[in-house]
Amino acid sequence: MSVLFEKTNIKGMELKNRLVRSATHEGMADRDGFPTQDLFRLYERLAKGGVGLIITGFSFVTPDGKGPVPGMQGIHTDDHVSRYGELVQLVHENGARVAMQIAHCGRQTTREAIGTEPMGPSVVKENSLFVKPREMTEKDIERIIEAFAQASRRVKEAGFDAVQIHAAHGYLVNQFLSPYTNRRKDRWGGSLENRMGFVREIYEGCRKQVGENFPILIKISGTDNMKNGLKIEESAVMAEMMGEMGFDGIEVSCGIMEDGYSMLRGNVPIEAILSEWPMYRNKNPLFRFILKHFGRKIIKPPPMTQAYNRESARTIKSKVKVPVFLVGGITDPVTMEEIVKKGDSDYISLCRALIADPSFPEKIRSGSRDLSKCIHCNLCGAYMVSRPLKCYYGKMIETKVS
Repeated sequence: MSVLFEKTNIKGMELKNRLVRSATHEGMADRDGFPTQDLFRLYERLAKGGVGLIITGFSFVTPDGKGPVPGMQGIHTDDHVSRYGELVQLVHENGARVAMQIAHCGRQTTREAIGTEPMGPSVVKENSLFVKPREMTEKDIERIIEAFAQASRRVKEAGFDAVQIHAAHGYLVNQFLSPYTNRRKDRWGGSLENRMGFVREIYEGCRKQVGENFPILIKISGTDNMKNGLKIEESAVMAEMMGEMGFDGIEVSCGIMEDGYSMLRGNVPIEAILSEWPMYRNKNPLFRFILKHFGRKIIKPPPMTQAYNRESARTIKSKVKVPVFLVGGITDPVTMEEIVKKGDSDYISLCRALIADPSFPEKIRSGSRDLSKCIHCNLCGAYMVSRPLKCYYGKMIETKVS
């Protein structure tokens, strides 16, 4: 039997294999964050496709934490519990476990999306969305910590098997961790210990709500690929502290929105971005001309390589005693097995591979060693502001760029 299909257990959450669907924005919730039938159908396909654990797309904990893309899930009111409970039941009936990822977007959103001024730990302009946030007050910080805690309570009440805190990809928790976005001079900024204060308070609030026997996971960036930002040496220390404070699993990714596509790698679909993203579609003609013809040279994403966060995961794995999840460009079953056998990661998290083929895990279990169908064209990411999640490669989609 492949090492990928060993049964494991994380604080009572039994998983049938080591393959995880990493949190992926689906765009399949209504304007209030309730799941639609499209999301039910997607999760049914994923569960039947053989993945052991599904982690939901990021779910906002307060209305001002919504992202700039439509269809984001929400878990900010008690009214959401019963509907998400139905989603959990469907996943369980089809043989998988499911965790909800909870998040606040902080500075990585727009006024149009949330109806108010975006906020962050410091006044640092977000250059991909052209947003300058206000600095959070002490009252803001306390409110959001409590919102995460209450969201975790709802996650447990809905029957989810675990909750994951989103502390990667430039969202609010990551903004407090990174010296690039956290330039505060008070108890929430400066030293590594101070910057860890926000996530520590969130963990303690969540643990109080869900009890000692409910798994609390966290997703972090090994590096944010920004000058004066998070480096793996510092992230590894933070991960060690997270393990010691009680997190039950750490997923390792990288990057923030404005760093040049490092979290995704592969092709940068400039034409689709210019066509679909309002903040680019509405820019002046000169900006659009430059981005259309020279965007790939300007953005310069890091090269696409198999399991491009593997080194970061290996470093963090050597520092922690809790399970490590590795995500990032993994499409080769042979590489997946090697990663686990060598102890670089305990679980393999898949995102785009499962967008292209939700049945990929079952094919691996049946003996296939073929690579995923995903070619990392990244059209799924480019279209997420206007269309539900799916693989758009090979589809007849016209992109009009003036």
